[in-house]
Amino acid sequence: MHRPPLRPLASLLLIALLSACSTTHFQSETLARPRETPGILLMPLDVELSEVNAGGVAEPKADWTDQARGNMTAALRDIMAGRRANVVMFDDSRLSPEDGALTTQLMKLHEAVGMSIRAHKVGLFPLPTKQGKFDWSLGPDVAVLRRNFDADYALFVFMRDSYSSVGRVMVIAAAALLGVGIPGGQQIGFASLVDLRSGDVTWFHLHARGTGDLRTTEPARETTTALLEQFPK
Repeated sequence: MHRPPLRPLASLLLIALLSACSTTHFQSETLARPRETPGILLMPLDVELSEVNAGGVAEPKADWTDQARGNMTAALRDIMAGRRANVVMFDDSRLSPEDGALTTQLMKLHEAVGMSIRAHKVGLFPLPTKQGKFDWSLGPDVAVLRRNFDADYALFVFMRDSYSSVGRVMVIAAAALLGVGIPGGQQIGFASLVDLRSGDVTWFHLHARGTGDLRTTEPARETTTALLEQFPK
């Protein structure tokens, strides 16, 4: 059904790792609680939906992306409300221009770190220096989020989802008659819980599959629930 949009490095990593289509999580099963009800900041979702054309090129769709972001945000708020934590919604109006620019860089860094975890912890390129260890971090700059939102953790979400066009479905069907398998697309993403005192990624969950639909409420809720599977208690 889905395939991620083509991007220079991210696309190569996503495609190389599709064979590991599953969910995988790392790190804490329990949440360290610096206070009885820790604050978890829900960061803006890094979500993009695309349509795969007959030639296999994923074309981003702004309206689908907006629907998915709204559906997933609502689902995350509901799910996190039952986690014995105070969910803090990100509000960029609380940031100075300098802090806003730094936050944008942190979101880009989260994508890069998540891709590295996929490649080097889950995928085909293990790092000798990280054998048996999980010590990934966004660095000390996360203090800007703790300072502005009085939160203990930040929850980052990255998701790419795409859908075969009618033309692509016809190509897949024709190829199948010849015994050739042609992919439609994939639903691929990951979520990270970051300790805002240290910048360390304390929990990471990888989600990759060929089913799901983020454009409608209930399927989006199901995907979001799967993305937060084994979230620390």
